[in-house]
Amino acid sequence: MRDIAVRGFVNDKCGTTFGKGLFRRAIFNGSVELGSPKEKYLVDYFEFNDWINTAKTDVQMADVKKLMDSGVNGDDEIYCSWIQHYNPISKTKTKVGGFSVYAPNTQELYIAIDDVLNGTIEDWTLPARLCKTAGANKPIFVATNVDLGASH
Repeated sequence: MRDIAVRGFVNDKCGTTFGKGLFRRAIFNGSVELGSPKEKYLVDYFEFNDWINTAKTDVQMADVKKLMDSGVNGDDEIYCSWIQHYNPISKTKTKVGGFSVYAPNTQELYIAIDDVLNGTIEDWTLPARLCKTAGANKPIFVATNVDLGASH
């Protein structure tokens, strides 16, 4: 299993408009960093009912159905995100398969990445921890399977 670190930040733009009648609804933004080989992904966590309305492909619709069948949508505090690969050199974002579910009540985060192009087809269930000091450019939660304090 590859090393992974997910950092979630409060989305300061949540609730603001980006067009006539179009609102930013992501509660949290985040980054997903993988090791060996290094890859970076981006996530935008929406409330479940807002997230299902963003499903566009048949695969995404199947993922939504899978989560609804599991009963996840019955929990008021479930946040979900699609996955985007981030290329730091070209600063481009590319949608990839998979999704993530963050449950603040149980402090768990599930993430599945299906990125054939970059060789990442894996999923993780991680404990999430709230950060003691939140603020500008500081995450509100972190979920990882590696010690972030250790130098690699």
